[in-house]
Amino acid sequence: MRRQRRPIFGLVLSLSALGVALPGAAQTLTLSEADLEPFDYRSIGPTRQSGRFVDIAVPAGQSKVFYMATGSGHLWKTENHGQSFDVLFDDEGIYSIGDLEVAPSDPNILYLGSGEANNSRSTYWGDGVYKSTDAGETWTNVGLPESHHIGRVVIHPDDPDVVYVAALGHLYSENEERGLYRTTDGGDSWEKVLGPVVEGKHIGVVDVVMNPLDPRILYAATFDKVRLPFTYDLGGPGSRIYKSTDGGDNWEMLTNGLPQGMLGRIGLDLFDGDPNIVYATIENANKEGMSDEDRYAELLGHQSSAGMIGGEIYRSDDGGESWRKVNADDEPIGGQPAYYYGQIVVDPNDADVVYVMSVSTYKSVDGGQTWQPRALGHGGDDHALWIDPEDPNHLVLGHDHGMGITWDGGANWYHPDFQSLAQFYAVGYDMSYPYRVAGGLQDNGSHMGYHTNPAGGPIRFEMWDRVGGGDGMYNVFDTCTNRYLYNESQFGPISRLDLETGERTGIRYDDPDLRWNWNSPIQVSPHDCDVILHASNRLLRSENRGESWELISPDLTKADPATLTTGRGGDGNIQYATITTIDESPLVEGLIWVGTDDGNVQVTRDGGDNWTLLNDRIPNNPEYWVSRVEASHHEPGTAYVTYTGMRRDDFRPFVYKTTDYGESWTSIAANLPQGPLNVIQEHHDNPNFLVVGSDFGVFVSVDGGGSWTAMKNEMPTNPAYDLAIHPRDDDLIVATHGRGIYIADVSALAQVTPEVMASDAWFFQPEDKVRWEGVDFASYGSSNFDGESEAEEVSLYYWLGDGAGDVTFTVYQGNMAIAEIEAPNDSGLHEVAWGMDKRRERSAAEQAEMRERFERFGRPAPEDQIRYESAEAPIGEYRVVMSVDGVERMERTVAILRDLWVDDRR
Repeated sequence: MRRQRRPIFGLVLSLSALGVALPGAAQTLTLSEADLEPFDYRSIGPTRQSGRFVDIAVPAGQSKVFYMATGSGHLWKTENHGQSFDVLFDDEGIYSIGDLEVAPSDPNILYLGSGEANNSRSTYWGDGVYKSTDAGETWTNVGLPESHHIGRVVIHPDDPDVVYVAALGHLYSENEERGLYRTTDGGDSWEKVLGPVVEGKHIGVVDVVMNPLDPRILYAATFDKVRLPFTYDLGGPGSRIYKSTDGGDNWEMLTNGLPQGMLGRIGLDLFDGDPNIVYATIENANKEGMSDEDRYAELLGHQSSAGMIGGEIYRSDDGGESWRKVNADDEPIGGQPAYYYGQIVVDPNDADVVYVMSVSTYKSVDGGQTWQPRALGHGGDDHALWIDPEDPNHLVLGHDHGMGITWDGGANWYHPDFQSLAQFYAVGYDMSYPYRVAGGLQDNGSHMGYHTNPAGGPIRFEMWDRVGGGDGMYNVFDTCTNRYLYNESQFGPISRLDLETGERTGIRYDDPDLRWNWNSPIQVSPHDCDVILHASNRLLRSENRGESWELISPDLTKADPATLTTGRGGDGNIQYATITTIDESPLVEGLIWVGTDDGNVQVTRDGGDNWTLLNDRIPNNPEYWVSRVEASHHEPGTAYVTYTGMRRDDFRPFVYKTTDYGESWTSIAANLPQGPLNVIQEHHDNPNFLVVGSDFGVFVSVDGGGSWTAMKNEMPTNPAYDLAIHPRDDDLIVATHGRGIYIADVSALAQVTPEVMASDAWFFQPEDKVRWEGVDFASYGSSNFDGESEAEEVSLYYWLGDGAGDVTFTVYQGNMAIAEIEAPNDSGLHEVAWGMDKRRERSAAEQAEMRERFERFGRPAPEDQIRYESAEAPIGEYRVVMSVDGVERMERTVAILRDLWVDDRR
């Protein structure tokens, strides 16, 4: 067995013998972002499945250059037809993109509308329009911060200062800033030129197209919808098509031949060769035989839209003066659901060739009279399509599983496999060597891989296994055996996967009266790995790995009938009034905390026989979606809870702590910036070390929540949707919703105390390191991902106060010094590395021979290589001494461990 890492508080206790005071209650202790820079993240993927691309922009006449915008993974640019990409817009204050446009008259000028316009339950907002004048290298926010979701940006063909922006506005609440905006000065100022108010509600604009031959002529589509945490009202009387012939000063609603009444999302496009030919894809939300009044009342009452007319395609050949429906009455086109798609694309080479984005792309070659589903043979949940105006067989497709590039009209596709865009919902880990991580992805199943390549080298995309389908959700290991993985897809289907035999067993508790969250929580009991908890609106417990279940709670939600208008929730692919998070105390069996999407926090201390609702004991309780409950590893009465207000358009951070089983709670949000919180983790050894995952990244506290510091480092701005701290390896595992998994060693952070920070020098206990001996016989694809493995070295973390002199670390094998590392001496937290090698000083004759060898080959002679011979340090234990100004200050021991588990790996 691998030797267990020394407990962190073993370090603190050993120091008490030296007269160092031990910490009692947490003291205020703030780290700077610079202090956290040594804690590097590693990006490990997965990448094969890629992620959701929502828009494509190509500079005029430069088909090998294109930009691909994502829903939550930033902006990707290629200059070589997609063979490689640079990631842009990844350090801004926002990460979700609705639309991107390149100025036709200047390829260096880009306008980016932030905030995805596909209005799903997992859609993130933006903070306005960004502009670049250097082809995407740098960006400036030029306004419209309350636009939140931007459906389309169009730029005047000759004047890049004239721009139109279709703003949907807030997703979960009403706001005036919805509408179509125009700037004539490059974004210095904006004017709303179209913003209908219908039935007292401000209506947003989802699409706008410009006549390229006469840019004064524009068509715009408004979108009347309501999304709430528990439903989606997909249409209303405010969804219409408008036309302007004077650059947006005046607008006319187009009605001749178009449906009226209750409409949903509308998409527009026109034929560049004859801009009088205009197409529209319209979600017709009317129901045959039902009056407008009754249908509108049904929508306002959040009733089901089942049985409505559905997707229709309309065409105008006279610039919108008249329209005709071109698809057959019994053949709805698009939708499924329209709020997630809604795009129509006309081939710039042929007015009769039209594509409609949907679960798969529809194609018509006769002006919309007949349609071929699944026409492209690639993709799935398609959102964007670009057709080369010089070559109709050259297409680029953006979809939920990445992008596709074809040069032969879709007969063959190239899909880049190296784009780290995984949108995780949850992450789990096991206790194998190296340990495995597994997690569920939006629309891309569940994936499992090692946290590092045991053979050394990069983590390739082929090293990941697909362990579940559907929309991947929770993946929880049996860490007692590392053999079983409990895997889930959307709305609660759970299976037990035997990782040794590959056998999968469906173990879902079948009860049609239960409601399941999109991401229904699973937990393996920390007291017995045969015991599994799974949550719907009631909590279930299995004593036999899911072979049978018992309900151990009543309905723990509010179960407000107003939120259950169709039995389980409204339209919008939602089940509501469900349990979102569970946690059984690792200290006391049967002490279980539960949170729900409708704001309840409950606790049982007797395994479910009795439950206590805690809502009225939480001060200023928002009673929003409970994103996480976390039971303490140190005190049974201590727990934490986070709420996310994202589904209420409230972006404040909410995090609370109790120390008395929920009788009272204290906010520990302290100095956390704006950003909904998804998760909180308490360190298993240090109760004052807390980590939260925000919609804008990771924040850490070393004083129990008294203060927080952003730990961004090289991680791009992205939602930290789930977190875990590995209890053996002390790695922080971050599952982002847009850029895959990141891992950072936080062992030293868990050792930070006020006494440490008050000292002039401190050497943290290093972690023992395995020297991996894995052999990799796999053949890998050439187009691949260089996921970052652990460095083959021992990290030495230390703290310095002000005014330190020279700092060195000397490694001893017995009493023989085998390595010396010079280290930075400025104040703060630092990390240097010992490469697990030993150095012997060569004799004078050996040095002369080495120097001659370098000279013989005409190479410079590095003095360090001339003077020292380097070899692997053998397996065993070493002393490491930290010296400051030549004085030995602190000593630690660290071990290089043998890799004993090569045969256990696949």
